[in-house]
Amino acid sequence: MRTLRRDILAFFKGHWPHILIGIPAAVAFTALHELAHCIPVWLQGGHVTEFAWLPSGEEWGHMQYSFPPQTEYSSAVVSLSPYASGVALCLLAGLLSLRRSAWSFRWASTIFVWMFIVPLADIANAAVPYLLSDLSNDFRQALGPMQPPFLIAAISVGIVALICGFLLNKRLYRERAVGLPAYGCLAAAAALAVLVIGS
Repeated sequence: MRTLRRDILAFFKGHWPHILIGIPAAVAFTALHELAHCIPVWLQGGHVTEFAWLPSGEEWGHMQYSFPPQTEYSSAVVSLSPYASGVALCLLAGLLSLRRSAWSFRWASTIFVWMFIVPLADIANAAVPYLLSDLSNDFRQALGPMQPPFLIAAISVGIVALICGFLLNKRLYRERAVGLPAYGCLAAAAALAVLVIGS
């Protein structure tokens, strides 16, 4: 129990700069999220007609687009592009963790927080409402109504993400990595936060 408490306190103590900039960084990440929607619109020949990146009480941000008549395009690609970008960031974090020499704590924490935790939280923020409600969001626009196989896939992906997160924590932080009990508590707290925010 003492080790668990020590690991959790050490994690928050070491990551206070990331927590401190959390709110302005969330606004910046929202802008990048919406920009990731815009890029496939432009690449497919469309026009972005509205771009909102300041969170409100109802949403984090949004964008709207249009295409010239007779233009063939994929709306699913537009809807899912931020989440594909998020997966790519997570994979890049994994690759960076394979570095033979240890990263400094500053770099290790930056990679872990902004290239793994935040992209996963963004994905979960869309996946949870899709799985638990009938609200319209990016996933519903791309995949249609929720089906049981999607729930099974989401649970499987969540388990893989938890395992990868623990391994990434070990690779990036080395001797300063949190143990499995502390990691489990931190992951449970993050999952609860996503459920509260997303529901």
